[in-house]
Amino acid sequence: MRKRQEYIWCLIELPSGEKEWYCLSKVLRHALFIEKRNNQFWKQTMIGNYLTVARSKYINGHARLSVGRVEKIRIRKTGADDWHWSRNQFVTSDHLYDLKDAYNYLKHDYRWYNRLAIRVALTYWHNKLLQIRLNSKRYTIKKKRIILERKAK
Repeated sequence: MRKRQEYIWCLIELPSGEKEWYCLSKVLRHALFIEKRNNQFWKQTMIGNYLTVARSKYINGHARLSVGRVEKIRIRKTGADDWHWSRNQFVTSDHLYDLKDAYNYLKHDYRWYNRLAIRVALTYWHNKLLQIRLNSKRYTIKKKRIILERKAK
């Protein structure tokens, strides 16, 4: 008897702050199931990455697209019945620090309005990453300053 197909669903945080569940594309799903066989922490390979997702129904093979961050991963027995499918392209947070390179990879061969939407979303996520890095450095400096002040007393 043939095993019933499984689908990987991701909770995606969008630049607007909304969170929605998306089913991973066939290519990504296949790659993650291979990863699952070899790595017990396989979910961590996608959590925190930035994934291109559809934001509307597909009409004549085209939909509005955006980029969201993967928050959680679940395995389900059913796929999406509507437009809640991911695309195959994603970037890691390390890759996103180079905004131009990340955009060149994700823009793919999409129409101009999707390229613009992807650029805006990537800029949002890039700026958020830079803010987190800056806050971390501020905290480290503050901690070192306090230690030095205590030693000086």
